[in-house]
Amino acid sequence: MTNLDRRLDELARRVQALEDELAIHRLIVRYGLAVDAGDADAAAATFTDDGVYDVDVGVMRGPAAVAAMVRGDRHQAMVGRCAHQIGPAVVEVDGDRAIAVGYSRVYLATEGGVEIYRVSSNRWQLERRAGAWGIVHRTTRLLGHRESLLPFSVAATTHLP
Repeated sequence: MTNLDRRLDELARRVQALEDELAIHRLIVRYGLAVDAGDADAAAATFTDDGVYDVDVGVMRGPAAVAAMVRGDRHQAMVGRCAHQIGPAVVEVDGDRAIAVGYSRVYLATEGGVEIYRVSSNRWQLERRAGAWGIVHRTTRLLGHRESLLPFSVAATTHLP
């Protein structure tokens, strides 16, 4: 292999890593936009078929459970009045698996103005399947919750699942 071939291979690996990280950021943002719009199918589609959403108020297993949460009365009451802002996240990619950690904020319009409804720490386990990234497991803990540091401490001690 020539020096040029090695340089091209390295450049291709670096470009792939950047594309993977961008795709993961877009996936995470796409989830937030979907739940804001009340689009249960689009929110559910960000998860793999065996995906789990572990939030401090309960655990949703599979895309159908995520869709049911979005279609639920509590969430639907916020549609059109909420904004999920997720990230930026620190993303670590290893082949077809990745971990992303960061904060999410949910803003809610009320009669008194726009308020911060929720701020949480998040750990996302993602996998590329059939050429597309999906959420395998998301752990979300409300700041102040006894496990709010869990997503960060787990990511700090274990690089990938």
